Amino acid sequence: MQAVAAGEAMIPVKTSLGQQVLKDRSVDLTLRQRAALIVIDGKRNIATVLQQSGVQPEDVRRLLELQLIEGVPAPGSSPPPP
Repeated sequence: MQAVAAGEAMIPVKTSLGQQVLKDRSVDLTLRQRAALIVIDGKRNIATVLQQSGVQPEDVRRLLELQLIEGVPAPGSSPPPP
């Protein structure tokens, strides 16, 4: 997932590192970043996560940078161009 703005077509999912960080707190996250990581469940797109949780796009971007989450195409969406 390259841009949070593409959230309608992408579903964020926790990586194995993201799951581990939730358990052991090995990465220093802000409260909002941790909240975002908790609510990302692989079922809702970024836009929905942002609306329902109150986290900001920069929080999601940081989780992407840290490779704690990744994006998968939403069902019925076309993959992004190369």
